[in-house]
This record gives sequence, structure tokens and C-alpha cells, in this order.
Amino acid sequence: MTRRGAWPLWSLLAAQALLSVRLIGANTAFLDEGTYIWAGRVELWHALDGTSVPDYPAYFSGAPAIYPPLAGIADILGGLTAARLVSLAFMLGVTSLLWGTARSLFGRPAALAAVALFVAIGPTQFLGALATYDAMALFLLALSVRLVVAARGHDDSTPLLLAAAAALVTANATKYATGIFDPVVLAMAVLTSPRGAKAGLGRAGLLATLSVALIAALLDLGGPGYLAGLEFSTVARAEGTSCAALILADSARWTGVVIVLAAAGAAAGWRRRQRPGLLVALAGAGLLVPANQARIHTTVSLLKHVDFGAWFACIAAGYAVSLLGGARTGRQARCLAGVAVAAIIIVPAGAAGRAQALAFEGSWPDTTPVVAAFRALAREYPGPYLAEDQQVMGYYLEDELPWQAWTGTWYLSYREPGTAACVTGPTAGVSRAALRSSAVGKALVSAIRHRHYALILLDFGDTQAVDQVITAAIRRYRTYHLVAQVTGTDRLGGSRYLIWAPTPAARSPTGTSC
Repeated sequence: MTRRGAWPLWSLLAAQALLSVRLIGANTAFLDEGTYIWAGRVELWHALDGTSVPDYPAYFSGAPAIYPPLAGIADILGGLTAARLVSLAFMLGVTSLLWGTARSLFGRPAALAAVALFVAIGPTQFLGALATYDAMALFLLALSVRLVVAARGHDDSTPLLLAAAAALVTANATKYATGIFDPVVLAMAVLTSPRGAKAGLGRAGLLATLSVALIAALLDLGGPGYLAGLEFSTVARAEGTSCAALILADSARWTGVVIVLAAAGAAAGWRRRQRPGLLVALAGAGLLVPANQARIHTTVSLLKHVDFGAWFACIAAGYAVSLLGGARTGRQARCLAGVAVAAIIIVPAGAAGRAQALAFEGSWPDTTPVVAAFRALAREYPGPYLAEDQQVMGYYLEDELPWQAWTGTWYLSYREPGTAACVTGPTAGVSRAALRSSAVGKALVSAIRHRHYALILLDFGDTQAVDQVITAAIRRYRTYHLVAQVTGTDRLGGSRYLIWAPTPAARSPTGTSC
């Protein structure tokens, strides 16, 4: 592609960069950002001086050895802003790969419309300003697709398919949930074959064989911890409580315009007998995440995950928009008509996307006040500490408090004074009554009774049932007193943080973390 012919892509990339950059400094670290950047820093310390590392593989939803160290290095060099800029670079690469894929399959007008739609939606803008592994995983997934499509033009496609398999497996390892799109990539290997279905099946078979072999090798290298984390976070993820209608409605608000246009593109392709199977596969990819998350009734990470399916669906949507520009006109006229039609459709979608992305970035509280309050109290009350969503606090206080000082409200490990038994297990995801009657719930109450924690920080958000058990134990045993109330502001109305410290008592064993 000549520099002159690339101006639409460069213009859209510039617009995408501006839309994401405005969000980069809009808020403090999100829970996931604090989790993965902090983990990356710990992994780097481990590599440099042997610092002990938590059992990240057992519960992370992506391999802790891939994205977190990259985010940790960026954070060391330039803080949260630099880590978020890394995501922006990946998302600009994602958009460039969308242009190349759509242009190769359906022409330049379709590529223009596909990229414009992708840039316009809120999740794309948001992922470009979020320091999590989503942007990196989506880039690798898109790279795999681009290599598969490029392979169709080579007599010997094996090198490109090998590279595509490596990119696909690395995407899966970076974020396990990308595996839901592996069948789509395999289907594209079949449906883009220029030599018919039999040759396409051979291409897909080679890609699948290479991918399975690489995944098996990585799991063997990682050990049982990675397999446990894959099962816990993705394959056998616990069901949530959100109704399917809410999940589908949210997905429709964020990517509905893309899905509708993609469906129109699939229908047009079927009617025109122009790659109907491929267009159906691309449009269907946009429905995979909403359908899967509706199945398990969870909205966790939905606003990020839908962008993965939207990337595929934008190709079919771009094809639909390009048809509106006229199929029988000259090339230049068709391109100009495509620009006009794309603008008519995408400008209102872009306005909604900008508002949604800003709302996403403001959906968690500014933690600056609570971090300052906790920092001051920690000097008076040395750890250990119990904190809801402790990863954000740990990230901001990592130079002052080691990771071993923190316990979260999602998982407990505690040994009562005078006993040899260590009680461990998840505390979240069950009702208050079930938690109180469980062994891990009783251990949590015992830790409160014995004043095990130097400070307790709760915000009654993600783990409300656990918070209620903790506050009930505080009221019952009077072993803690409230020392601070801090309000964090967000666009949802604000969050209230409560911090307790132990009441004065004669020195006695408090138990240990184990």
C-alpha cells in the first residue's frame, strides 16, 4: 500500500490515539491494572533478587509470565501512564491489522468502513487506555488472523501458518478467554483458501495441530498451577448472578451497531454468493462473548471481551457498508461514496462510543484519598493488612509495604494460635450464611477475634457477603474500632471506604498467615 493510499488509515489511527489518550490520565488505577502491574513488578523482583512470588498461575486468567512483566517494566519507566500507553500501541496495531485483513478480503472501501467502525465504539477506545493484558491479547489474535489470510496467497503457506499458530497460542496464553475465538480462526483458514474446501481443511488441520502441540508444550512447561488457573478462571469459571437479558442489553449498547451491520453483511454475501460462509463466521464471532457470558450469568470483563468479537464482526460490517457505496461505479467514486456512507453511519456511533468510553474510565473511584489515608495509618499500625481489592492498594504502596503484608477478601489463609492446621480457601462467591458456616468463614471470624490484622479496609463493593461477615465479627468481639472513613468519587456516585484498627489489648497470639 502506497503512502498516498494509506492516508485514510493514518487519519483513523490518529483519531483513535486521540480518543484513547484523553482517557489515560482520567482516573487512578483500575483493579485489574493494579493487579497485573503489581504482579509484573513482583515477577521482576523475583527474577532479579529471588523475591518470593504469590501463586499467580493458580488464579490469574492469563499467564503471569507474559504481560505482567511488560507492564511492570513500563510502570518502572513511566508509571501508570506508560503502562497505559503500551496498551494504546497494541490497540493501534490491532486496528492496522484489521485494515490489512479487511482490505485483503473485501477491498479498500470495506477496510475503511471496518476500521472506522472499530475506532468508533467505546470498548476500543477504552482498551487503548487500560493497562491490562486485553490489548496485547487482541493484537496477537488479530495478528494470527492476518497471517492466516496472508497465507492464502502463497504456494507454500506452512511458514505463515506456523507463525499464525505461534501468535494464536501466545494470545491464548496471554489471556485464556481468547480461546473462544480459536474455532473462528480455524474456520477462516478453511473459508479463505483459494484452492477449495479440501485444501482449506488441510490448512486448518495444520494450524490446529501446531496450536494444540504448542499449547500442550506450554502447559507441560508451566506445570499444574497453570492448568489449575486455566480451569479456575476460564474453563470452569463460577457462575455469576447477572441475568442474561442485562448482559445481552449491555453488549448491544456497546457493539450493537457493529453486530447489526455484520449481520447485514452476512445476509448480503449470502444473497450475492460472495463468501457467504466467511461472512457468517465473522458476524457470528461478534456474538460469541455475549452468548457465553449470558450462559454463565456474569458481566465480569464484558465491556472488554466484546471488543474481541467486534474486531471480527467489523470486517463483515465493513463489507456491508462498502456495498452501500455502489458496486458498479468507478473505483475512486466507489471509495468516495464509501467514505460518505461510512461517515453517515459512524459519526453517531462515534458520539455514543466517546460517551461510553468516558463512562467506562469513570466507573471506579479515584483511590487517591484512601491510599493517602492508609499510608499514614500503616506507619502507626504495621501489617498484616486485610483489604478488599487489595491489589490497587498494594500497587500504590508497593515501595513501602511488601506484597506479603496483604490479604484480600477473596481468599483466606490463616492458622489460629496454638493450632497446626492452616485453613485456606476462597471466601467470595457464596452467600453470607454459607460463608459463616464454612471452615474458611469460621477461620476468618477467628482472625478478627484474635486481632490478626493490623488494619482492615472495606468498601462493600465486590465482596459484600464477606464484608458483612467481617463487620458482624467486629461488632460481636469488639476487637477493632473505626479509625477512618474516606470517600472516593466516581461517576456512579462515589464509594465509601472504612478502615478499622485493633482495639488496645494485652499482648496475646494473633495467629499467622500460612
